[in-house]
Amino acid sequence: MEELRKYLYGNWFWIFIGLILTEEAVKTTYIERNYIAYGGEWLVLPLILMAVELVRNICNAARYLSGLEEDL
Repeated sequence: MEELRKYLYGNWFWIFIGLILTEEAVKTTYIERNYIAYGGEWLVLPLILMAVELVRNICNAARYLSGLEEDL
């Protein structure tokens, strides 16, 4: 439970942005389709969180390779 709390606290901004973008994507696609369907618009939040994690890992790797960080 502590890990979940730590994750939510560390990523609250990106979760908030992802939820807002997901809501807008869902509204837009429902208007375009004229019917309710579930598609890729529901992947906005998970993709944002995966992208944030990817960027953090790349930055950590770059710091390690440049010698700024001694140990991972």
